[in-house]
Amino acid sequence: MSARLTRAQRQQLRRAERAVDNMSPMQREIFLGIRVDELSYAELAALHGITVADVEHHFAGALRILDRHMHERHHKWWQFWR
Repeated sequence: MSARLTRAQRQQLRRAERAVDNMSPMQREIFLGIRVDELSYAELAALHGITVADVEHHFAGALRILDRHMHERHHKWWQFWR
């Protein structure tokens, strides 16, 4: 198995990097804390001095940005409530 990435994989990685770059600082911290550091919502809330509901809110925002960049589409805000 080759260690090199295919062109499609490189494009997908660039889209993910752009998505993380477009997140607010708090969204980025929460997203990376959950996905990379594998911290719980409660741990992140305590770490940042916010509520668990705030962590959920920031994580949801980060996921919306990631979805938009990965699928190269731009939703209107109301399309998320279906």
